[in-house]
Amino acid sequence: MNRRQLHWLYQELPNLVSSGIVPAETADRIRKHYGDIDAQGSGRHWLIILFAIIGAALIGGGIILLLAHNWDEMSRPARAAISLAPMLITQALAAWVLWTRAESTAWREGVGTSLTLAIGTSIALISQTYNLGGTFPQFMLVWTLLALPVAYLLRATLPSLLYLIGVTVWSGSVMNEGSKSLWFWPLVALALPYLWMVAKENRYHPRPLLFCWVLSIVGAIGTGFGAHRLLDEHSWWIVLFAGLYAVWWLVGSRWYGEAASVLQRPFQIIGGLGLWVLSLVLTFSDPWRALGHPFWYSGPWMQTAEWTAALAWPVVAIALWVAAWRRRETSELLLGAIPVFTVIGQALAAHNHEVTAAVVFNVYVLVVAVALITSGVKERRLGVINAGMLLLSALILCRFFDADLGFVARGVAFIALGTGFLVTNLVLLRRKGAAQ
Repeated sequence: MNRRQLHWLYQELPNLVSSGIVPAETADRIRKHYGDIDAQGSGRHWLIILFAIIGAALIGGGIILLLAHNWDEMSRPARAAISLAPMLITQALAAWVLWTRAESTAWREGVGTSLTLAIGTSIALISQTYNLGGTFPQFMLVWTLLALPVAYLLRATLPSLLYLIGVTVWSGSVMNEGSKSLWFWPLVALALPYLWMVAKENRYHPRPLLFCWVLSIVGAIGTGFGAHRLLDEHSWWIVLFAGLYAVWWLVGSRWYGEAASVLQRPFQIIGGLGLWVLSLVLTFSDPWRALGHPFWYSGPWMQTAEWTAALAWPVVAIALWVAAWRRRETSELLLGAIPVFTVIGQALAAHNHEVTAAVVFNVYVLVVAVALITSGVKERRLGVINAGMLLLSALILCRFFDADLGFVARGVAFIALGTGFLVTNLVLLRRKGAAQ
């Protein structure tokens, strides 16, 4: 049944129920059977959007190449008119879409993306035509700020994603210009109302999910750009990124805790992977030895804004972790505790106890792995068991590669771990089969 037929059926069901022709229970079963109207044909819907965007980009690129052939022979007014033409045409097309095609996602996304690219093209060509000067960071900042309203006006997700990427590029380009890159997060905050706008009805819709995936990735990159002096001079990257990834994990667990697939867990995937990799790295003593001066001995040159930006993530993460105790969620409590242990490890390393800090994280990772395996066995969740065993295996392998062991011992360890995986999965699958 196609969307039009299903829409007609759903309109008729209330009349059929009120007339006594169809029982209310049967109507509910029909709705559950066919599902949401928006879910019907979603693959074709997004394919049309993709083709619309690709088509607009190809047309724009072809026009630019044709004009570039005779660009040097044109007068300045002619070049200025041609430079502004793409932006003016796409603006007119955007007005037409808002007037006649406001409900078409394909039109809004395609025209919104074209307008965003046209704004950048026009700025660059006008600057080159009249030798206005300027730097690449200035160009990126002006472009992204002028393009952001396109996302709100057309309710288009791809322009908002281009804005996030553009802000990240700008932050990286000014990371050596004092504290300018600290404006990364205030600039990102300008796009967050759009996320709320598209997610308030259905947070599992592809549009907010795609926004969250990009936000979780560029957020980690932009945070590193914004606090690079702290990372370089004081090696505070351990606490900083532990706090960031813990916030991602805890926010994702609360906002996307009922997700049906991995693709619907952007913050949890990025945050969880970041926490696992970071925790395994900190089981070695070398990262702790590489720490600079203790943060409480920092010189007066360090600006308050940089420290505030660096401390914000671990403070927020610890606050969310304390709030998670009320819900007693095992995964939130275990992984959300990493910022606390990084602060402890930082204090130990500052007093020349690097090995102790590494031992603390070895014990911590071991406890997390065992807890995940135990929880998975009790709840008969194969995914949780495998996650715990992967973490435990990674910890054992790290210690094997860290120690002075021969190939025979390491080979036996690999075989033992692989056997443990197979046996555990076979036993659990048999238990599930018997229960069914």
